[in-house]
Amino acid sequence: MNEGKPPARAGDPFPGIDFTELSHRLLDWFLKNKRDLPWREEHDPYRIWVSEVMLQQTRSESVAPYYLRWIKRFPDLHSLARADQQQVLKMWEGLGYYSRARNLHRASRLIVEQPGGRFPDTERQIRTLPGVGEYTAAAVLSIAFAKPFGVVDGNVLRVLSRLLADGGQPSGNIRSLKQRVRGFVEASFGGFHPGWMNQAWMELGALVCTPVPRCRLCPLAYACRARREHRIGEFPPRPLRPPLPVRSGSLLLLLPPSPPESFLAARGRPPGRMEYRSSETEQIGGLMRRHDLPLLLVRRKSRGLLGGLWEMPNFPERDDALAGSLRRLDIEMLFHTEQEVRHRYSHFEVHFRLLAAVFTKQRPLDSWTEQRWVSTRELDDFPRPKVHIEAMRRFGLLE
Repeated sequence: MNEGKPPARAGDPFPGIDFTELSHRLLDWFLKNKRDLPWREEHDPYRIWVSEVMLQQTRSESVAPYYLRWIKRFPDLHSLARADQQQVLKMWEGLGYYSRARNLHRASRLIVEQPGGRFPDTERQIRTLPGVGEYTAAAVLSIAFAKPFGVVDGNVLRVLSRLLADGGQPSGNIRSLKQRVRGFVEASFGGFHPGWMNQAWMELGALVCTPVPRCRLCPLAYACRARREHRIGEFPPRPLRPPLPVRSGSLLLLLPPSPPESFLAARGRPPGRMEYRSSETEQIGGLMRRHDLPLLLVRRKSRGLLGGLWEMPNFPERDDALAGSLRRLDIEMLFHTEQEVRHRYSHFEVHFRLLAAVFTKQRPLDSWTEQRWVSTRELDDFPRPKVHIEAMRRFGLLE
């Protein structure tokens, strides 16, 4: 790909690439420019595994404080295996994709139950763990055990799609592109530690070959075919994605039967009236603390989206349809706040209107596995989805 490179060899999947020079340049750049991340010098497979799972679909800057708190609380496999799931979910609170935390917990218990209780060091063994796919297995095996497995994340895919000017064949085939990229990464290992080379490729994509690349800083610019052909914008191929569907609903601050008259009087509005100025919403939490009023939290089923987390009761209906559903549950509307909270998940968005309601006759809500009356000072003890934490903040429930 530049003058002086060896001639192509028959059957060579990457003709003209001098991997000795390319790998030297990349690793030299990495050692001089790598970020100081808390897992960077780590060799413990458990801690590398935790960091790699946290880094899935989450930026390093966001992961770092979570990783440090996690390792302080669960420094090894055995401490994680002994923990209660609620403790695990609480440590993960706010990081999203909670199945990752549940899988870490389940996998830790499976490992410690095996003879010796040591982290697996073969691809076959590690791929049997819950939540461990090709990427995570390659990362842990290469970094912790120096096994020659190439790691392909979004950063690596972007770097090598540009360097090779390869959009996948047939055009836009990401699966075939990933296979070729993995082969290229593994060909770059040479005599170097596979873990360091994998991290170098990922770091180059994170710091230099970003969506808007900084080519003048790139140690491999000399070999980049997309740059030479002025086609950087074409790589990697971008699949067309339709807009995310929106799930609208209502989220309730649900109070126990017969809240004190002093609470209703402090609001200055009669029960059942639906208006409530947005500027007053955050005062509700203060009133609840003053009158020692708890709110209802409900726990989601252990599996599935946000499994095992605690949340405020929520319903897919709005307006008249919601009122009808609540009447059947012996719930009376007090007011709505004219506010809405939103959150984006990987495949959809949720838009929740914020309302307050009260039981006219206390009863269980069958859509959740457990429900509990909780004072505002106890809220931090419960692992909660991010959108519900934001709703609690809007209601003034969090100090």
